[in-house]
Amino acid sequence: MLKAEEILGDRYQLKKQLGKNAGRQTWLAEDIISKQLVIVKLLAVSPQTQWQELKLFEREAQVLANLNHRRIPRYLDYFTIEKQADLALPWFALVQNNIPGKSLQELLKEGKEFTENEVCSLAIQILHILIYLHELSPPVLHRDIKPSNLILDRDRKIYLVDFGAVQDKAKAEGVTFTVVGTSGYVPPEQLWGKAVPASDLYALGATLIHLLTGVSPADLSEQMQIQFSDKVQLNPSFTHWLEKLTAPAAEMRFNSAREALQSLQETVLFSSKFGKTEDINLNKTVNYGRLICLSLSGIFLSVLVVFGVVYTFVNSIDRPVPRQDRID
Repeated sequence: MLKAEEILGDRYQLKKQLGKNAGRQTWLAEDIISKQLVIVKLLAVSPQTQWQELKLFEREAQVLANLNHRRIPRYLDYFTIEKQADLALPWFALVQNNIPGKSLQELLKEGKEFTENEVCSLAIQILHILIYLHELSPPVLHRDIKPSNLILDRDRKIYLVDFGAVQDKAKAEGVTFTVVGTSGYVPPEQLWGKAVPASDLYALGATLIHLLTGVSPADLSEQMQIQFSDKVQLNPSFTHWLEKLTAPAAEMRFNSAREALQSLQETVLFSSKFGKTEDINLNKTVNYGRLICLSLSGIFLSVLVVFGVVYTFVNSIDRPVPRQDRID
């Protein structure tokens, strides 16, 4: 039986258990070498363990080891625990860096109400992450985007976690996968065992709708469409954007996360309350105060130039010489 203060892998001292499911545990631990807090995810292997569970757990470790993004947990270690603390079963352990903060699901449970501006800002940050994942070769599909898998830190930056359902071999639409995902957030095609980049966009849209309405998308679904427009007052263009993001058919959604981000930036006017300016723009940021100052400076210089030209012209005109009467 695992317990606090126990050391795993001769390096990670367990501090606090964060989660526990059948055959799975998640611990906050300290790396006794680096003195940093880490997350240790554990999977017990027993005769009852589904082969697919172990396959997905190993895949998460493999995928994280090859990802490098500031808003995705960093892979640190992967090992097995065979004989320790009288464990009757072997365990697989995945270690990643700890992200201090709260999940969006926790914030919803605490009664947090998200404004349209806040949700727009979160959407942009998450789309940046999806652009990175989907534009890898081959693309990486998360397949389980939902409030509990999005962590908001103290600086209001968002992180995408839990890559246990990730798929890194999605080379073409129509490839068949194991059905994964969470009811309400999973798109129709994923329920049929298929996933494409637009599948993650649907899950993102469902998540944003949950934040805006405070209602699980599973409770808003009617005839395969999430009905939310009567639950919250939004900018019509933002409502349309969310409806396209969560269209039942994948081909009716945006073709890519990059296209979805561009559309959001072009059609929705808002002032972000979350994140810094760098989180809002895809390619570069705009300092509007500086832009205005530069514009005014340009106008002032133009006026000076015009004035100088006029002054020079006026003074260059030949003036009549005063007549002098000659006296002999």
